[in-house]
Amino acid sequence: MYNLVIKPHALEMAKEAYDWYEEQQEGLGDLFLKELDGCFSRAEKLPLAYAWIRKDFRQVLLTTFPYVVIFEILKSDVVVYAVFHTSRSPRKKFKK
Repeated sequence: MYNLVIKPHALEMAKEAYDWYEEQQEGLGDLFLKELDGCFSRAEKLPLAYAWIRKDFRQVLLTTFPYVVIFEILKSDVVVYAVFHTSRSPRKKFKK
């Protein structure tokens, strides 16, 4: 079993997305967080099921919202670095 570690930058990105969705429609942010939590759980339980996208980084796609979760497996940890909106430049996935 792996341990999920979410970096502060990823939490910030998720909060920004939550706030934006809540501004659009009340309760939509909660739906985003529910789906995001499911992605975190899948990455934690089966991190090797996701292909490499760059070096040792992997990603999980959200199904309803246009976001991906960028993570890396480090020993027994699944480290989440970003909750990234897919309309942004892919080069920015790996920048802080």
